[in-house]
Order: sequence, then structure tokens, then C-alpha cells
Amino acid sequence: MLFSFPLLGQERETDIGGIFSVQLSKDLNKRTSISLDEEVRLLSNNTGFERFTSGVGIEYNIIKKLKAGVFYNFMYMYNTNFLYEIRHRYYVNLSYKQKIDRKISLTWRTRFQGTNRDETKGEYKTNPKYVLRNKLEADYNIPGSRWKPYFSVEATNSMNDPLGNEIYRLRFQGGTNWRLDKTNYLEFFVRWDEYTVMPDPRVVSIGVGYIAKF
Repeated sequence: MLFSFPLLGQERETDIGGIFSVQLSKDLNKRTSISLDEEVRLLSNNTGFERFTSGVGIEYNIIKKLKAGVFYNFMYMYNTNFLYEIRHRYYVNLSYKQKIDRKISLTWRTRFQGTNRDETKGEYKTNPKYVLRNKLEADYNIPGSRWKPYFSVEATNSMNDPLGNEIYRLRFQGGTNWRLDKTNYLEFFVRWDEYTVMPDPRVVSIGVGYIAKF
């Protein structure tokens, strides 16, 4: 959080985007679950296509509060060379959730992530690109309500940059889940991405998602 204050003070452009997602998950047993995800992102004040992502993953409860997962994403996106590019992303999650009381929960998640990029569509210093992402999220369970608000902050650290590894993006997100019934939810959120590398613009996104649990 202290690192974020000088970033917020830098002069840079702000882009407005939109995120639309669908997530389906199913418990295979008491410890293991699988998930399917689809996501579309827009940029340039929601007038331009930025990426489409299709993902699949499996998670396992090591103990009651500790969970590990393995995921793969197929990405079709618009790169900085103004070309459409296919990328393959894979990552491993480790998360721990702790209830503070009956209303507030804290979740810490660390993610090791690799992304293979298309060298015919762009010149990259490293390929694949490896990063480490750490996120802390707090959510509040309102008694008797269908709404469950949350706030999170995430830092992304490069791991194989030849010019040096550092935190190059901070992500702040606030939103709420709205329970439709026991297995279906809607999510509404606002996301703020702040980058350390100039002249990369900050990105403010408004998101809507559908979540179903079987």
C-alpha cells in the first residue's frame, strides 16, 4: 500500500474498460472442485476489444482453510503492436482464508503465473513471461442480506525480466456479490490497475459477472 502512493501521483493517461465474465464450478468431492471461466474485456472507453479468455482449473482443499489450484487460460487479445495475438497462460494458486468474526473474512492468495506469447506478432524481452501475484481480500457478510461486499489489493512482481524484477502493477478492486439463490450469483465491481512503467496508462474497469455453483 505504501508503494502505491507515488504511483497514484504520477501523470499518466486513464483508460476506461469493461469486463464481462461467466464462471461455472462443480464440487467433485469434499476436497476437490473444477471450474470453467469465460471473460471478455473492452478498452478505449468500452469501444475497443481488448481480450477474450477461456479458462479451466482444478482446486484442492489441503486443509480446511488452505487451498491449492492449477489453471490454464487460452487468450485471444489485442497487443501493443495493434495485432490480434493468441497467448497461453498457466498458473498455480495457493490461498488461505481466515474468518475474523462471523461477518468479516480475510483471504490471502499467491499465484505463480507463466504466459507464452506469439513471437510472430510482437517482440518480447522474455518468453514465456513469469510473474508472482499476491492478493489480499477482505469481504463482509451482511446478516440476512443477499449482498456480500469485498475489497482487494494485489501486487504483480516480474520474475524473469532481464532489466530487473520489481512490482510493476498494483490492482485495487471493490465490489459485491449478489446471491440470486443457493447456487447462482451476480458480481458487480470496479477495478483500478496502476502501472509503474510509463507511459502505460492506468486502467479503470467496470465489471459484471455471473457465477454458478453445481
